[in-house]
Amino acid sequence: MKKWKTFGTAALAAMMAVGGVGMLAGCNNTSDADTFTIWMASSVNSSIYNDYGENPVIQYLEKRFDINLEFSTPMLGKELEDFNKLIGSGSYPDVMDLTFYTDSIALLYDDGYGAAMDLTQYIEDYMPNYSQFMEDNTQFTQYAKIDGMYLTLNNYNEAIPNQWGGWMYRRDWIVDYGESQTKGSYASVEEVEAALSQGSSERTGGFIEPVADDSYEGGYAYADGIVFPDGILTADGYDNPLTLRDWEWMFEIFMQNDYCEYCISLPNIGYHGTGELLSAFGVGPLWNAYDDGTGTFSEIKFGPTEDGYRRYLEKMNEWYEKGWLDPNFTSTSGDMFYAIDGESITSGVVGMWYGTTGQLGDHLAQSSTQTIAALEGIDAWGARQPREGYGARDEASGMYTDDPSVFYLDSQETSRRWIVTDAAEGKNLEKLFTMLDWLYSEEGSIIKTYGLSLKELEEYDIDTSLLEEYDLLEEGCWWWADEDGNRVEEGTPGAKVFWNSKIKNATGDIAVATNGVYFFGLGYDARGLEYDQEPFVKSHAYDEWAVYNNNGTLTGSFTSQFTIDEGSAYNATQETIREYLGKEVPNLIKSGVTDANWNAFLGALRTRKCDSNTELLQSLYDRLR
Repeated sequence: MKKWKTFGTAALAAMMAVGGVGMLAGCNNTSDADTFTIWMASSVNSSIYNDYGENPVIQYLEKRFDINLEFSTPMLGKELEDFNKLIGSGSYPDVMDLTFYTDSIALLYDDGYGAAMDLTQYIEDYMPNYSQFMEDNTQFTQYAKIDGMYLTLNNYNEAIPNQWGGWMYRRDWIVDYGESQTKGSYASVEEVEAALSQGSSERTGGFIEPVADDSYEGGYAYADGIVFPDGILTADGYDNPLTLRDWEWMFEIFMQNDYCEYCISLPNIGYHGTGELLSAFGVGPLWNAYDDGTGTFSEIKFGPTEDGYRRYLEKMNEWYEKGWLDPNFTSTSGDMFYAIDGESITSGVVGMWYGTTGQLGDHLAQSSTQTIAALEGIDAWGARQPREGYGARDEASGMYTDDPSVFYLDSQETSRRWIVTDAAEGKNLEKLFTMLDWLYSEEGSIIKTYGLSLKELEEYDIDTSLLEEYDLLEEGCWWWADEDGNRVEEGTPGAKVFWNSKIKNATGDIAVATNGVYFFGLGYDARGLEYDQEPFVKSHAYDEWAVYNNNGTLTGSFTSQFTIDEGSAYNATQETIREYLGKEVPNLIKSGVTDANWNAFLGALRTRKCDSNTELLQSLYDRLR
């Protein structure tokens, strides 16, 4: 291999640190040209299996393409460390997952002396499905090439998928504790809007008798009587929180409940690194793309030095002073952003949180091993990202009223990318790339996303013990269904994929153990082409969580375009800035913002060269454009 030119003594150091990284099965082994070793950053719970090669989808691929795939995965939390040690050692697998890699891709290629191969010709020769997808979707594949070369293979989704989580709130508490704000009955939606919501000078919110209106599903608007101060009435007939004003209206109601210890929490660093809440104020957590005034997100700014960031800090301080914000939020270190103070959430003492689909509706109560009074009657609903304000009046007062544009969103471009290394040179690369390309066909995409149907299970002799264990063998992992959910033959007009409910509604890793989502390929259009078998509250949450577009987040494919020197400088500055923000932002939230400490905050950030990263990113964007 050629890695020694780049890493030199670093490679020796890495080998010593790991105790001498051994050769992976198949590495540098040309005796079996059809065997490919794959390092994958994600792993299935070991209670199901230890080797991803046991996945039925992987077994199917091996049989269909007469290929051998040997997988290795790192320990949880050691993904980047393991990746760097393998690359530094000079002994690495044929295919490697870049999900946790943060440096430039150019460093991995290093003008042909690095581990990563130039894949351009292989893609052109053997991957027509992948090539067609890239050509048809340039809005998010535009950064897939680096210096005119394909150095990575990327996972994309056919459409924005159903989200696995988002903001959620105790709607049952609003109903149970907000009755004192009953406003009576109205004859039409227009009357409600004029009296209580956006058209009202008071914008009070309240509770009314549902309004009969056949234009809404179920025949009623404001179907459960809730009217938010701003609110957005959706086609299903329910009003939903739209602005921070709506959130605060909820918080006031939550605090009337003796069970509620606080309304909402934050990561211990005082902000969501993915932009939640910050984006309500029109800013992002670090460097993000902003609308240049034409609808194009081409202007790079550093969020913490923008006016909206100060308003965020002031609002969080206000919530902290009122007892709405978790008084112990700084003690949540180690908690993932979708599981902050999870014990309080599962105990039912929090009104609003960022959680997962498994917590919607009454699932927290149903999954509890004991009866918890605070969970009695729980009905958790999903909420969209909030706006600071809404309408001309709020805009005139200095609020940000546009759509939030920086937050976590599973989108068509994913973070999972792969390199094929020079360890694969001399092997049957035509077979490898042909197999990978099939996973971008419609048939391959469905199997990757849902697993094996009865049709595939009957094609080849594979180990089906896992499917048998979870009672999936008789029906398969999915099938085609008509508009009523009845099983139909493939090719039936209007048929959609029906995912086996034993997988779809299961907890744990059964889904990822039986499908191929951790591997390469195209994610199927679940929102458009999968039969909706979800309970109402879950379908509603999916819609709310995907209302806005995450236009401002800089994707890995974009920052991977940095040169080696640019990437090194950018990452060093970013690390320094993150460290400072993690210490100072919580202090400002707790103590409050003054002109003096705000100016000191700005000065400290600029001393740490925040503007140099802004210039690097803007220069990169302009260069690529």
